[in-house]
Amino acid sequence: MAPSAEASGTGDSARANGQTNGQASTSDFSYPPVIEPGTPYKVLPQYHSKPTKLRVACIGAGATGLCLAYKMERQLVPESWELTLFEKNPHFGGTWYENTYPGVACDIPSHLYTFSWDPNPNWSHYFAYGDEIQRYFEGFAERHGSKKYMKLNTKVVECRWDEPKGLWSITLEDQVTKDTWQDWCHVLVNGTGILNNWKWPDIEGLHDFAGPKMHSAAWDHSVSFEGKNVGVIGTGSTSVQIVPSLQKVSDKVQVFMRSPTWISPPFGGGVLEKELRKGGGSSEPGHRQYTFTEEDKKKFREDPEYYLMFRKQIEAEINSLFGMYQQGSEMSNQFRKTIQEEMERRIGPGHEELKKFIIPDWSPGCRRISPGDGYLEALVKPNVKTVFGGIKKIVPEGIVTEDGEVHKMDILVCATGFNVAFRPAFKLVNGEGKSLNEDWGEGVNLYLGVSAPRFPNYYTIVGPGATWSSGTLLPSIETTVEYSIKMMKKIQHENIRSIDVKQDAVDDIYGHFDEFHKTTVFQENCRSWFKDGKIKNRIYLWPGCTIHFLKTIKDPRFEDYNIRYRYPNRFAFLGDGEVKANTTNDVRGLSTYVRNSDHDWSVE
Repeated sequence: MAPSAEASGTGDSARANGQTNGQASTSDFSYPPVIEPGTPYKVLPQYHSKPTKLRVACIGAGATGLCLAYKMERQLVPESWELTLFEKNPHFGGTWYENTYPGVACDIPSHLYTFSWDPNPNWSHYFAYGDEIQRYFEGFAERHGSKKYMKLNTKVVECRWDEPKGLWSITLEDQVTKDTWQDWCHVLVNGTGILNNWKWPDIEGLHDFAGPKMHSAAWDHSVSFEGKNVGVIGTGSTSVQIVPSLQKVSDKVQVFMRSPTWISPPFGGGVLEKELRKGGGSSEPGHRQYTFTEEDKKKFREDPEYYLMFRKQIEAEINSLFGMYQQGSEMSNQFRKTIQEEMERRIGPGHEELKKFIIPDWSPGCRRISPGDGYLEALVKPNVKTVFGGIKKIVPEGIVTEDGEVHKMDILVCATGFNVAFRPAFKLVNGEGKSLNEDWGEGVNLYLGVSAPRFPNYYTIVGPGATWSSGTLLPSIETTVEYSIKMMKKIQHENIRSIDVKQDAVDDIYGHFDEFHKTTVFQENCRSWFKDGKIKNRIYLWPGCTIHFLKTIKDPRFEDYNIRYRYPNRFAFLGDGEVKANTTNDVRGLSTYVRNSDHDWSVE
C-alpha cells in the first residue's frame, strides 16, 4: 500500500496545506508501495518507466528553494510530484532576508548575482545592495508562482530515514507557537546554505553589556547610531561593510581587530573599468562601486547580445582568478604585491601599526578576499579607533582588552560571522539509527558537496567540497539542483527505493582534493571556512574554478552510487510491454525513431 499517515507513522500536512503543485486527486500517479521481503515478482501493469508520485521536502526557501521549485516544474512529469519548502523565517529569501545591516552588499557583480537564465538589466549598482537582491528573489517568486510551495515559520528539527519504506520522517516546529508535528518525504533536499546559523562571539560577559547589543545577522533597526560611541568586533566581510557606514553617522567607532585580512580590488573589477568607467577610474581611492545610469540600463535592455557578453566577460574574469590561487604562493606573489600596495595607498601615509596588523603574512586567496569599498579609508578617519589584539571580557560599560584597558561604548556590534554549516543545524539520522554527526566524526564526508554515504535520497545543495572561492554560488546552486532532480527522476522512473553514494567514491574524490591542494594558496597558515574554521585541515574546496565544478556535476555518475530497488527485480519498471504513447494512441510517440535525417530521438 502507499505510505499513508498510518503506514508511515507521519502526518500529511504538506498536502493539507496545499503544498502539492496543484495535483488533483484524480492524478494518474500514486505513491510507490511498500514491498514486503519475500514478495514474489510479477510484471507490473504499467507502461515503460511510468513515474511513481514523488514527495520532496526542501529545507529553506532562499535561492536554493526557489531554484528547486522552478526546475522541478520544468524537468519532472506534471502531477507526478509534490514539493514543500520548509522555511524557519516568516518570509523567504534566506541570507538576503536575514542580513539587513548597514552597507550589506554582494561582493560579486550584480549582473552575475541572478539565476543564469533570468538576468536583470535594471540593477542600480555594480555590486548590488542586500535589499535590492532580496527584491530580485521576491520578484522571481512572484513571476514563477513559487510561494505556493512554502511553509513559513516552520523549522525542521529532525529527519529520520526509514529504509524499508524508502522515506524520510520529518519533525517540524512552528516558530510562532513552538508546537511540533510530523511530515514525510521520499527525497530530502538541504537548501539551508553554508552561512545560515549566526553566532555570538564566545567572550566572557558578553551579555552583561548594558547598552544595545546586536549581531550583524540580526540587526536592530530601532537603535539609532547618530552621535553614539560604537564598538565593532571583527574584521571579516560583514565588518568590512558595516564600519564605513557607521563611521559616517557615529560620533566614535572602535574597531576591535582580531585577525588580518586582505582587502582587494573587487571580483570582476576589470570589466567595471573597461566597459563602464572606460578606464577613467574613480576620484576616490578604494571606491569601487558604480551606479548604473539610465543609459546603461537602456542599453542592457535593448541589446540582449551586448548584455549577455557583458555578463560573460565578468564571469570569465572571475573564473580566471582561480588559476592564480591554484598555482600556489609563488605565482600569487605579484598579485600579493599589487594588493598590498593598493592597501597601503588607501590607508595613506603613517598608520604603520595598522598596516603591520591588517596585512596578512599568508597569500591572497588563502581565505575569501573582501573587496571592502571604503573600509581602509574609514579605519583612518579621526572618529575611528582601531584596537588590536584579544578581548579579555565584556563588562556593562564596554570591552576590556587583554592589556586591561576598558574601552567604553554606547552600542556593541558583533560582526563575527556564522557557524559554517558543514553539518546541518537539524538532526539527520540514517536507517542504522546513526546521526550524521556520529557518522562523520571529526571530519566531513560529502561527495561533490551533495551526497553523503549511508544517508539515502538526501542532497545538500553546494555543501563542503563544492566551489565557494572563485565567484558567485548561484551557478553551482543551479547545477547541483539539476543534479538532484536527475536523481529524483531516476528514483521515480526506475522504482528505486533508496540511493546513496558509495564510501569509496568519497574517499577517491577527497584523495584528489588532498593531492591537488598541496601546492595551492589554500593550504597556507590562515584560518578559513574552506578548512572548517581551522588553520591546518583538509581543504573542503573544489579543486578547480567554478566552470570546472559545473562540468563535473552536470550529470550524475550513477556508478558511484548504491541503488536498492522496491521490487525484487530491478527491471520492474519495464512494465507490461507498452510505452506511454500506447495509452494515448499517439502516432508520433509510437514512431519517434522514424526520421528524414539522422538526428537524436527519444521515447517518452
